[in-house]
Amino acid sequence: MSTHAVLEWRNGLPYSRQFDDVYFSVSPEHPQHGLAETRYVFLQHNHLAERWRQLPAAHASHFVIVETGFGSGLNFLAALQLWRDTAPANAHLHFVSVEIAPFTLQDLQTAHAHFPELAEASAALCAQYQLLQPGINQLELPAFSASLTLFIGDSADYLPTLTLKADAWFLDGFAPAKNPQMWQPYLFASMAACAHAGTTFATFTSAGIVKRSLQAAGFSVNKTKGFGNKREMLCGSWPEPAQPASKPLPKVAIIGAGIAGCSTAWQLATLGCEVHVFERAAQVATGASGNPRGMLYPRLNAEKPLNDQLAWRSYSYSLRHYAQLNLGEDGFQRVGLLQLGASPREHKRVQKVAARYAGLGVETPLLHKTTAAEASEQAGVQIAHECLYFPHGAWVNPVLACQQMIQQPNIQLYTGQAVHQLSRLPSGWQLFSEAGLLGQFDAVVVCNAAEAANLIPDSGMWLNPVRGQMGVIAAQPLMQGLRTILCGDGYLTPAHQGTHAMGATFAPGETDTSVRTQDNQHNLQMVSTLSPQFDQAVQTDIVFARASLRCGSPDYLPYVGAVLPLQPLIESQQLVTSVTDLPAPSGLYAHAAHGSKGLMTAPYCAAVLARRLLQDFGHALPQLTEDTFWLGLHPQRLLFKQAGWKPLLQPFQAQQTT
Repeated sequence: MSTHAVLEWRNGLPYSRQFDDVYFSVSPEHPQHGLAETRYVFLQHNHLAERWRQLPAAHASHFVIVETGFGSGLNFLAALQLWRDTAPANAHLHFVSVEIAPFTLQDLQTAHAHFPELAEASAALCAQYQLLQPGINQLELPAFSASLTLFIGDSADYLPTLTLKADAWFLDGFAPAKNPQMWQPYLFASMAACAHAGTTFATFTSAGIVKRSLQAAGFSVNKTKGFGNKREMLCGSWPEPAQPASKPLPKVAIIGAGIAGCSTAWQLATLGCEVHVFERAAQVATGASGNPRGMLYPRLNAEKPLNDQLAWRSYSYSLRHYAQLNLGEDGFQRVGLLQLGASPREHKRVQKVAARYAGLGVETPLLHKTTAAEASEQAGVQIAHECLYFPHGAWVNPVLACQQMIQQPNIQLYTGQAVHQLSRLPSGWQLFSEAGLLGQFDAVVVCNAAEAANLIPDSGMWLNPVRGQMGVIAAQPLMQGLRTILCGDGYLTPAHQGTHAMGATFAPGETDTSVRTQDNQHNLQMVSTLSPQFDQAVQTDIVFARASLRCGSPDYLPYVGAVLPLQPLIESQQLVTSVTDLPAPSGLYAHAAHGSKGLMTAPYCAAVLARRLLQDFGHALPQLTEDTFWLGLHPQRLLFKQAGWKPLLQPFQAQQTT
């Protein structure tokens, strides 16, 4: 498991104890020495200012930087500032960095204090620099039209897996003499694999082994004057003829404006796509996404690794995502969450989950087990059982979140427009309502929950509707001390604007959404079991209630990805042993079946889907998950199983049983 960097501060400068080297340097004569060196080595010798000014203003474009060694984030901040000053408004910067031992947030802020001119960029980064976990972490900075893909772990595990096309490399990290394990053949082979015409690199070192390795990988290498007292440094490029103009971004239709549809639209629009969202209702978030409050926490079982992996990645990503949407105190609050181990079965699960996952967070634990006494102190009310405590647990108003996301300038929303048919063209798709043609698009993402199977009946997606009813009760004296969300057989939130939210019932296969008195009573009875103080909760009046339908899949994982024309393959009984045997994506995608976890999982899955979709259209951007993980979410994974394509399923099954 990765740990944060162990620093030693010498005269205000951060030194790595592991590598006995400074992350950046300053001096009394030149307080901005470290920033000046970054600008000279990495920005100037990758010619970034000139290249960014020349990016096309007529259409959206993307620029990818890959860095070895995130460290204090100084290179990222300098690039972020220059990007905003020089790049067109519709361009997006993708900054990919690898760090085996990340700074804590406090250390990061201390380091950034040396460079007050970067304060705005630092604030944007630090607001997202939290809940980091080993592996891929995606941090969005929409105010700068940028994103940071931060891999926490060994660069040897990550760089060889990259499928992107890098426009520039920042070869940082500690010097070869201090950190020889990084400057190995895999690094230079990865650079070559990600190179295209125009790819550049720069590094502070001029070590002969680095120069020779770069040349052997195929780069042209120049030795030039180093910064300050450093005599020489290296820079260069990939020697190929000029490449053709970049492909245009696809025009995308989204069907459904719940949390899955709005999250997908926001991700694609943020990346520069023209997005059209079709919603049959009169406004967004009228289905399961229409509840006034929803919970953010990972429901873990420690027995299905892929399910838990999705939960962890979604949890950390969604907390950062909702925070940067600026929803206000009515839209998003981190109040912590206690998951109660009341029944013998739940108590056993609490023990298992705590043993496996406690301390997962790189900077601060994402969960820990508490005694009943500790839980009572955290909750502010009496708790009678051991709990799992999620200190970052939160509630979100999904309606406000959807409304905020759908306002992205590249999105056009059409309400009262039910899509009844999809028609494939030689290039693209047509959408039809009962009244006629709605439009033609390069790609379509079906996000309308249980109705998705009606639009794409050959997909093989099995969607089970589940009715759920929640309620809102007036704040009660017996609950006035409650400070955290409580989850047992249901949930109860702390009071906000004089009310608590509670829920929710679970009725698979039922589709009636009328409010039921018995369900209100069920929810009240559930609340009374959460704390010995709440024994009178069943006598509380309900001020609001609503029922809605969620839909799930047999393995409790969502359907996310391309819907492929598989029927000819299945009918021919052709053996499929790898993804390369499958048909190429045709521009049709699904994003559905989040069950009761969509508020948490949909933003992350939307981010993953958006980058995979653009990759299918020729834009090799940083990906947010491994291929095996992506395959585990495939909308047609049940068809794979039915067709007997076991070799295709093996990576997924291995993750599920590990």
